[in-house]
Order: sequence, then structure tokens, then C-alpha cells
Amino acid sequence: MAVGAWFLFALIVGIVVAVQPDKHTVTPEYRQASEKWWAGTQSLYTTDQGGYLYLPQAAILYTPYQLLPKRVGEPLWRLTGLGLLALGLWRVSKLLDPSQKERLFLAATLLVIPSALSSARNGQVNLPLAGLFLLFVADLASFRWNSATLWLLLGVLLKPIALAPALLAAACFAPLRLRLIGGFVICLAAAYLHPSSSFVTAEYHHFFQKFILAGSPLVKDNFSDFFGMLWHWGIHPAPMIISGCRALAAGLTLLFALLAMRSFSGNQLLQAFAVMLLAVLYLMLFNPRTEENSYVMLAGFTALLAARDFVSGMTQRGKWLAIFSLLLAVENYGFIYHLTKIWFKPLISSLFLVILVREKFSLVQSPSDNNHDLHHP
Repeated sequence: MAVGAWFLFALIVGIVVAVQPDKHTVTPEYRQASEKWWAGTQSLYTTDQGGYLYLPQAAILYTPYQLLPKRVGEPLWRLTGLGLLALGLWRVSKLLDPSQKERLFLAATLLVIPSALSSARNGQVNLPLAGLFLLFVADLASFRWNSATLWLLLGVLLKPIALAPALLAAACFAPLRLRLIGGFVICLAAAYLHPSSSFVTAEYHHFFQKFILAGSPLVKDNFSDFFGMLWHWGIHPAPMIISGCRALAAGLTLLFALLAMRSFSGNQLLQAFAVMLLAVLYLMLFNPRTEENSYVMLAGFTALLAARDFVSGMTQRGKWLAIFSLLLAVENYGFIYHLTKIWFKPLISSLFLVILVREKFSLVQSPSDNNHDLHHP
């Protein structure tokens, strides 16, 4: 049933995009960047805070979709993201409760599809990122350090905001550190296979300028992070205060992650899950460019927790987690979205983070977790 739900969802999205590939989409930025990269005559980047915001490697990775006819490449890009998300849910489901993995996968699927709808329709990178973070958890829990590193590197190459989860994971899991550094250097060096090495060097320089500019505090309320919520309410902190709060939040996230590592000592599945959940919460609340549909990354984790609770008999907590997961898709609920735009998702995510920390990460744990800790083989 779960696989059928994913196939039906993918079929609907694929048909809609194939019929109207230029409507409700952000992929022209990716397509144009890929074309510019291989032409080597025009920079991928503009000088303002908008436009293409990714590493040149994202344009390279998009090349297969750009080369195909638009009515084929555009749906295929969406199907890739949906496939990664479905695979991530399935693999983590198998680890959370091997005996009930099918039921867990079905429940998580039904809870996460609403949040995936707008990202899938628009073709945003948030969708594959949501899947990559879950795949990272699955491989890290199984001590597959190399493949876990691969998922994180792909995330960073697709969207630079994934650097925050990568750094947090490296701080918590020592075997990742050299792998991530070495892999990232190799990925950067691989771009010099381009016919013009001077063009590659110039694009790296332009990317760094864009990265600094894009991360600067924005003075408008069209993004759905914590400070976008405050702007929406008429509270306008100074840019220096915003930057300081983001730095403080990064330090607290690291502290909470280390506490979670200690709480779940001996169970690397729960350690990996808790660390990445904290990383995604940090992105949702303190990335200055968080959009409404970015929250699909958080919904993947909360949907799994809700499904796990339902399957294990903790229906009361599972009910609230399920409601929270569905509320992360509020942009798809018609007139309700206009009442909740910008402020609602960061508000409920902030409350979720407070509860998560106050309850010492017990939301991540079920009663059966104490009985089957995952140790290194």
C-alpha cells in the first residue's frame, strides 16, 4: 500500500509537470546554470541575494535532466527527489522497528506526502535533501561510514545549507571527519575537469561572494525562519543581533547534539536520528532562506516518530506527532495557509524543539529501544 501511494503520488506529479513544465517551478535556475556551466562564457551567479545560490556542482549534477527534453527531464527530476525520500523512509523504518517495518513505512508515507507536495510540484532541492538526510541516518546507524559520507556530500553539493548538518555530524561522529574533508576536496577538484580551469576558479570566487551575501540577514518577511516570523509580527531585530542569535543557536545545537549522543550511548540509530533531527530543526529555524516547503525535511523525521509511536502502541504521543507532521504541510490547505503564512511553521517548530530538549530527547525513544541497542559489530 505504501509503495502504491508513492507510485500514485509520483504519477500525478509527473503528469502535471509534463503537461505544464514551466508552471509553478524553480528549476529554470538549475537548467540555466547547467547550460552556463558547460558553455563556460557566462557566470552562474548574479550580484544580488537572489538567483542561483548553489555550488557549481549542483549545476553539474543537474546536467542529465537539462539534456533531456523539458517534458521528460522536469518530471524525472521530481521523481528522483520522491524516490530518495521514499527510500530514506523505508530504510529508517526497517531500523526503527524491523518486525513492523511495513506498517511503519505506510504510516510515515501517509504523513509525509502532504509536506512533499509543494516541493515536488516546484522541483525544489528540499525534496532530495529530505531523502538524503534520512539515508544518512540509515547508513550511519549501520556503521556504513563511506556511504553515510556520500549522502552528506551530495546534500552539500545540491544545496550549501546542508553544510550545517554535515558539520554537526562530523562533530558528533569522529569517523566522518576525514571522510567528509577528503570527499569535499575531491568534489571541488573534480570541477576542474571543465575545459576552462580559469572559468572554474572564477566561479568558485563568485560562489563564495554569493554564499556570504545570501546568508546575510534579510530585511523582509517572505522567508519562514524564526526571524521571518518576528518580522511578520512587526519585530525587527538589528542584523547584528540576528547574526549573534544564529551563532548562539548553532552552539546550542551542538551542545544538545552532544547531550543526545550521551543519552543514547550504545544505540547509534537513535544517536544519528537525534543529531540529524536537531540539525534539520536548526536549518528550519535559523537558515535565513527557509521557505514554507523547506519543512519537508523536518516532516520526514516527525512522520517516522509518529508512525513508530502508533505501531508501538504509544497512540497518544503518536497522535500529537502526526498532527504536527500534517501541520508542516499547511501551505497545501487552501485558505488556512493565508492565515498561517510565514509565522506558523517556525512557531510550532520552536515549540517542538523546546519540548524535545526539555523532555531530554525522549520523543526520539520508544519503550522497546532499551532492549535492542545497536552496537558496532
